[in-house]
Amino acid sequence: MFLGYIHYFRALAIFFILSGHSIDAFTWIGSKDLERILRILFSNGSVLFVFIAGYLFQHLSKKYETKKYYISKFSNVICPYFLISIPAIYLFTFILERDTVWEGFYENPLWEQVTLFYVTGKHLAPLWFIPMITIFYFLAPWLVKEDKRKLIYFLLPFFIILSCYVERGLPFQSFIHFFSVYLLGMWCSRYKDIINKKLSSFLFLIIFCILVITLSILEFVYMQGTMTYINYLQKITMAFLFIGILIKFNHKLNSKFISTIADTSFGIFFIHSYLLSAEKQGYKYFFEEYATGNILIWACFSLINLIIAAYFIVLIKLILGKYSRYIVGS
Repeated sequence: MFLGYIHYFRALAIFFILSGHSIDAFTWIGSKDLERILRILFSNGSVLFVFIAGYLFQHLSKKYETKKYYISKFSNVICPYFLISIPAIYLFTFILERDTVWEGFYENPLWEQVTLFYVTGKHLAPLWFIPMITIFYFLAPWLVKEDKRKLIYFLLPFFIILSCYVERGLPFQSFIHFFSVYLLGMWCSRYKDIINKKLSSFLFLIIFCILVITLSILEFVYMQGTMTYINYLQKITMAFLFIGILIKFNHKLNSKFISTIADTSFGIFFIHSYLLSAEKQGYKYFFEEYATGNILIWACFSLINLIIAAYFIVLIKLILGKYSRYIVGS
């Protein structure tokens, strides 16, 4: 059941997520175009993560058992989410006020603030993802049935168009936005025997590469912000490009380092925001201003933090053994 190219894709996806968030660790005075280019290329890595989630869900659906599935998700996702969230929720209820919450949030009683943080994931930048992906978990039995019927895949064009109109937001809205890419991952897995040959062909790799570049230029020239529908389509195209490259060179990939990143990817997802925020605020504390970014510093910062986070997860796994999954999901 192991898919080497998807395993390596997980490492690539978590790098995109961490490096996309690393952009916010710097100020980009005098380098606004560079900042925008980096955001267009590296932000919104969640699309890649959701694609992989859908791919693996379908791939493993042959062994799907409802009870076993939900126990696994509780152990590896929900429980770590609740525990990892505690420091951030404490910080933003007792010490500071979170500036990303809606007006009137802090007029609610404390227990409602805590509940709302957990339900929305607003307490820590990446954690909006968990309430959203939990909706997919609830729908797992239905998705397994629909995968067997195959009819839902004919609606993929409709769902992709819907994703372009419905932006990310609170969990249910984000679920609608990301449903198409999750379903696309399932479709690619369902028909992998046919699709993989196409995706890894030289012609299709060139086409996808050109499309990624074209969509990136279109977004830079014509769009404001970076979470646009063009970026969503760019990241979908990027998923095809990466999976094609990884399939083509899968037999040559044998990196213990990349494999470690892949194995710890979900743990990295849970802790990286704490790491980046601590470093950002630590720099400001000592130098009284945020660090100024450039492409070399950003790249080194992203890679170093990826390594630190990965080996921190490895250390936790060594200390806690099988119980580490309840803390960091790995």
